[in-house]
Parts: sequence; structure tokens; C-alpha cells
Amino acid sequence: MPGRKAKPPRLYLRTERDGSRWWIILDRGRQVRTGCREEETETASDALKDYLGTRHKPTIGARDPAAVAIADVLTAYAESKEPKSADRDLQLRYGELCERLDRLAQWWGDKRLSEVKRQACLDYVAWRVAQPRRWASSLEAKAKPISSETARRELEDMRAAINAYHAEHVLFAVPVVTLPEKSPGREQWLTRGQAARLLGAALGFVWDTGEGAWKRKGGCLVRRDRVTRTRRRHAARFILIGLYSARREATIRRTQWLANTTSPWFDLDAMIYHGRGREERRTKKRRPPAKIAYRLRPHLLRWYRLDQELTADLHEKGKPADVRHVIHRPDGRPLTGKIKTAWAGILADAGLGPEVVRHVLRHTAATWTMQNGTDLWKAAGWLGMTVETLEEKYGHHHPDFQEEAAGAFGGKR
Repeated sequence: MPGRKAKPPRLYLRTERDGSRWWIILDRGRQVRTGCREEETETASDALKDYLGTRHKPTIGARDPAAVAIADVLTAYAESKEPKSADRDLQLRYGELCERLDRLAQWWGDKRLSEVKRQACLDYVAWRVAQPRRWASSLEAKAKPISSETARRELEDMRAAINAYHAEHVLFAVPVVTLPEKSPGREQWLTRGQAARLLGAALGFVWDTGEGAWKRKGGCLVRRDRVTRTRRRHAARFILIGLYSARREATIRRTQWLANTTSPWFDLDAMIYHGRGREERRTKKRRPPAKIAYRLRPHLLRWYRLDQELTADLHEKGKPADVRHVIHRPDGRPLTGKIKTAWAGILADAGLGPEVVRHVLRHTAATWTMQNGTDLWKAAGWLGMTVETLEEKYGHHHPDFQEEAAGAFGGKR
């Protein structure tokens, strides 16, 4: 019968005879003093890092999978992906990557590449989905189980890290990372009525689900207070841009008014939405230049004028600011993260469920494009996806979908 697996070195708060409490490092029965009292948690953490650094012998450069530590592979991958610019979204995505790599290290950190096998990957998925959501923002979110899709995303990062190491050092054999079955993609999309309710709620109106109409009081439409409407103003812009451009949330949040090399931007003279800055790295998520939809153009012109006025007003008040981002805070500063808090309130006021995530706007735009009978090749170029993907996911919404086959047996249309 195999013995119990040894725990990695860790901090432990020990109480001395005089009642004082000190941090020590426990390592397979050894007790190493850190010289840090109970309140010196950061210094104790640094001491643990230093201890691990002296205890661990780096394996970078080895070609035998049995000699390469997975922790070293993950660390090298994180260092190679560190962004060179101070762009907020790049830093945010890098932080999310580091969080995923840290979770991988909790399970794989003391293992070697030769231990990456099918059963080990399945065991990781089982371990991961059983974990609680410790950093969730609400009790409801904490109660929601972690999905296998989350574990799949983390294993994809480990596979990328292994491939990057192999490209640099050429392993004798490259381990195969077994991924859990991919969950079916979202098919949720909004009808025009639901989209109108979503936008109306972003503007402060409240939908009465029982009556099937906007809530009224004394013959007048009920509307949220001015503070709430101001806080949701950026979400109203996001909804309209998402519905009439089919861009992803990260792209929309980073979009600026003027041409630049690091972010997407609107060309209001030629009415073209440039989804990528000139110097941005190309990824598998296509962001091609696309004509701005006719319905979106008047809104953009009005918002640009309002943002110019806001910039001038801030300068008059002695607050130097240049409102560059289309989606921004009431004071003109760009958003620091995803649109979350406002979105939950908007869904409640619109009478829509939590299944209406922000990415649904892209699905809705693609679905409406197909329902309007747009040519597949032209629609794929505008949406930034391949014709095959468009036909597979949204082709059944096209009015000509299998029309010829349906009429092969005769009869009226």
C-alpha cells in the first residue's frame, strides 16, 4: 500500500511558550525559522519563496521529460508571456493567465513532464471541479460549481507551455495533454424585442414581466434614479456597439476614437471599425476592419461630440483629461475591468435571465445577419470568422437554409 504523499514546504504559525506566535516553514518534518512574527505575513511569504528557491534545482534546459519539472515549464511560460506595454487589458489578461498557471502549479508543480498522462489529466479535472470558488463576489457565485470547461482552459495553457518549452529545448518526447470533452457552444441570442428591453434597462427603464410592458406609475414610465442611469451609461454604449458590430467585449472596451497602434479604433470619416491597432499581434480571434453598420453611425457621431464636450469641460475644471475610449467611466477614465456590476442590474430590470451573458451580443449580431439573408462570404468577413464556422453555427438562421432540398419533393413553399 503506497504511503501518504508528502506535502510541499509551507508556512505554519507556531505558538511559543511565552505566548508569542512566529511563522516557521514546515518541510517533511523539518521546522525552519523565518524570524517573522504573526503580523509579518508578507515577510514570511518572502522567506518561504527564498527557501523554495534555494531548495529547488532548476531543470530548464533538460531534454528528458523525466528530468524536467512542470513547475519550471509553467514559470518559464509565464515569463515569456509578460506584456511589454502597460496596456490595461494586456495586463489584465496576463494576470488571468498567471492565475490559471498558479492553479495548475498547485496540482502539477511537484511532478515531472513524464507524469503527464491521460489519467493524470482526468484526475486534475476531477480535482479542479471539486474546488470551491473562493474569490467569487457573491454567495450565489460561490455556490456555483467550477465547470470542466474551466479545467479544460487551464490544461490548454499547460499544453501551450509544454509546446513552448519543446520549441526552445527540443524534448526527446513531447507529453500529450488530454483535454476533457469540449462543451457545446452557446446558442443563446436575443430577439429584437429582448434587445430593446436590454437597451431600455441600460437607460434606466424597468420591464414589468407580468404586464409584458415597461413599468408605469401614475401614467408615467418608471425610471431609475440619475445615479444609476449614469453608472449604466457605458453599458448602453456597449450594448449598441455589440449588437451592431459583433465585436467581443474586450475589443469594444479597448476601442478608441482616434487612430493608434495599440488598440482598436473608429474611423468616423470612412465609417470603418478597425478591430486591431497597427502594431497589435495577430491571434486566432480575428478582428478585421469592417464597415460600421448604418444603425450605429448616428450614435457614434453623437457620442464623439459628447466626449469632446466632456474633455473640454474637464479641462475647464482644471482636471486634465483626454477622453479617448468610446466606453468609459462618467469622469472620462477608461474602464479597469469587465462590465459586471452594471450588467447584473440591467438584466434584472430587463426581465432577462443570467444566461444572457455579454458575449450573447455577438451571437445576436451573427444571427440577425443570417436572418437578413446576407451572403455567407460577405457576412463572415464582416463578423471576423470563417465561412465554415458561420455556416456551422448560424447557417440554419439563413432564409435559404436547405431550401432547395426541402423543395426536392415538390409542393408549395
